[in-house]
Amino acid sequence: MLLKANWKDGRFEGKDIPRGSFVSSYPRLADECDLTVNEVRTALKHLISTGEITVKAHSKYSVFTVVKYNDYQEVNSQSTDKSHSINRRLTTIEEGKKERKEEYIPPISPITYFPSGELNQTFVDYIEFRKKIKKPMTDRAIQLAISKLKKLASSSGEFKEEEAIEILNNSIMNGWQGLFPLKNAAEKKSTNRFNNFHQRTYDYEKLEKQLLERDD
Repeated sequence: MLLKANWKDGRFEGKDIPRGSFVSSYPRLADECDLTVNEVRTALKHLISTGEITVKAHSKYSVFTVVKYNDYQEVNSQSTDKSHSINRRLTTIEEGKKERKEEYIPPISPITYFPSGELNQTFVDYIEFRKKIKKPMTDRAIQLAISKLKKLASSSGEFKEEEAIEILNNSIMNGWQGLFPLKNAAEKKSTNRFNNFHQRTYDYEKLEKQLLERDD
């Protein structure tokens, strides 16, 4: 993240991207780090919890910020025997960046599937996950998935964004191609006034034999 962060203030789609920040997405970071999207999420949650980075989600992308970016640059600029090789590498990177007139920011997909930034990003992660398991989605499949997700996340009669995000994350985490209702929601839906009665068990092989003998 230190290598990807902008070395000077910039702008992206009309928004200020300060020094030490950069625009990206969870699937893009996963590809660049050769990790799964879930592994990237876990790593970023740890860095956020330790106060090393912040993440601000937008509808089409996320802005990642290294909190003490300037401090890292000052430390790396000190002349010590232990850090000489690292300093030379960082200096080369900085010089390469300064030769550019403007910091390059990779393009982010402009498609918005949901108005909520977090839900939209999670759905994009699900689409990228489908590509990784060699089951890419057509435009029609995406529309059907959106309709199904809205239905599954409306078990109480009202669409709940948190449920939709959890459904998507469950499919990504468990390697499921499709979308499935949450376990608690499914159990609640199946509950009725007959559940307290003891269910009978039948010997179907014996019953079938009796029926055949009766017919004879």
